[in-house]
Amino acid sequence: MIVAAGVLAVISPAPAQEVLDIGSRLEPLIDEYLIARKAGALRLQLHRPVRQDDAITLNKPWEGNNSAYATVLKHNGQFFFYYRGTTLVLDDKVQHGHFATTCVMTSRDGVNWKRPDLGFVKRNGWEKNNIILTFDPACKIDFSQGQTLNDGHDLLSGKKVPFTGASHNFTPMIDTNPQCKPIEKFKALGGHDHRTLYAFASPDGLHWTMMQKEPVIVDGMMDSQNLTFWDPGQKKYFAYYRDFKNKKGDTRQYAKHEFYLRDRDVRVATSTDFVNWTKGDWVDWRPDRVTQIYTTQTQLYPGAEHLRIGFPMRYVPGRGRFSQLNERIAKSSAYYASVYTDTGFISSRDGRTFHIWPEALVRPAATSEQWFYGFGGTALNLFESPSRLPGGVCEWSFYIQDHGAWFGNGMTYHRYSIRQDGFVSASAPLSGGSFTTKPIRFSGNHLLLNYSTSALGGIRVEIQEQGGKPLPGFSLDDCAELFGNALQRPVTWNSGADVGAIAGKPIRLRFELKDADLFSLRFAANR
Repeated sequence: MIVAAGVLAVISPAPAQEVLDIGSRLEPLIDEYLIARKAGALRLQLHRPVRQDDAITLNKPWEGNNSAYATVLKHNGQFFFYYRGTTLVLDDKVQHGHFATTCVMTSRDGVNWKRPDLGFVKRNGWEKNNIILTFDPACKIDFSQGQTLNDGHDLLSGKKVPFTGASHNFTPMIDTNPQCKPIEKFKALGGHDHRTLYAFASPDGLHWTMMQKEPVIVDGMMDSQNLTFWDPGQKKYFAYYRDFKNKKGDTRQYAKHEFYLRDRDVRVATSTDFVNWTKGDWVDWRPDRVTQIYTTQTQLYPGAEHLRIGFPMRYVPGRGRFSQLNERIAKSSAYYASVYTDTGFISSRDGRTFHIWPEALVRPAATSEQWFYGFGGTALNLFESPSRLPGGVCEWSFYIQDHGAWFGNGMTYHRYSIRQDGFVSASAPLSGGSFTTKPIRFSGNHLLLNYSTSALGGIRVEIQEQGGKPLPGFSLDDCAELFGNALQRPVTWNSGADVGAIAGKPIRLRFELKDADLFSLRFAANR
């Protein structure tokens, strides 16, 4: 209490800040969840992946320059690359060269791919194809623009079969639900009509059946890539799918210059059995998105499944014609000639509220072959790949629609790579910067960092009491400065202080960086 001007005043203590229990889990610095305060020139920095030389070109007669919506899965040491095969013919108007197919490639390393000769579909000129699902035009539904019920000659199987609903946007997953039946280890959503998604299951990723004849999600505009996964923390399936906000339920008041934001957005729904889904809620973007969102490519963060990251294809219409490619497209579609797309970056801790970076993760390059509607669509899911550096550790890779659309022979997906946990860092120049965490509680006896410095730069760490006072032996001056480049480097203190002795107690961490990037941290029992 204090006495001022003869008045007795009682000052209530500030409420204690919540202690975040991070245990020994990996904590990437993709957002400010752990950060209480920053000082100096420290900021969160988005890092762009590197385009590699290897690529997948979808140029077979059953594929083509409009192929899209790819997914990479790994199961029992084998990679699968699923995608839609379609081609466009631009002759005064945009037309489809053939009906969509759903195809798969396989690989042992995620880099070198082959098309398995599955023999599921028989058609002259399409021998030795890798098609797993086909479209039955006899089905009485409302098809997407450009595909009509009169085109029954394109029944690829050569006979009438039950509608699979899977040709336009089939997107599979590997079910990690402990209660999953072996015959349903692979699951998928897919459809052909833009208002319906069907549920599919497979024991091996090749032989698929519908889980029921009726669609399972019907409250979207889903001619996009719509995805699912099992969340082990919340113990339910999540689905992220496209809808048009201005068509239903949009309460935002748009200024005239914001009209381009009205349309393509994302809903999220959940299920406990993959068949019965909740009504979709709009994803909450923080800060608000600055483009339309065509796909999200949302996935659990590798090694940190309490987090989600995604690589949305950002959709920006009405920007004019940048190159001769756009002028050629304009002869068939003036609208599509002025639409451009790129790759964004998003993250979430609850699956419903997402931090969205306003800047692009991947920009079209200095070539007209990348300035088109379709560039930047990523194949769903990151995977580990060999390092491009001698003696380097494994990196993360993913595939991006890169070139070959519209007038090319086939869409090309190039592989892009980045260091593990490398999309965002806490970063500071040589002049220095620092940040202090919120109160945390951990388990383990080593603090491991994923970081990079220049030859002159460095990182020091201080462990503080919850109130901010350095713990004896754990001050900045006691810390042995870290420099170099490592994915799991232990922090040590010259005092020989034992991190394990303070495990389970509320503490804060203070990081001092100079010409350095800190990508992630974790406490662990062993190095």
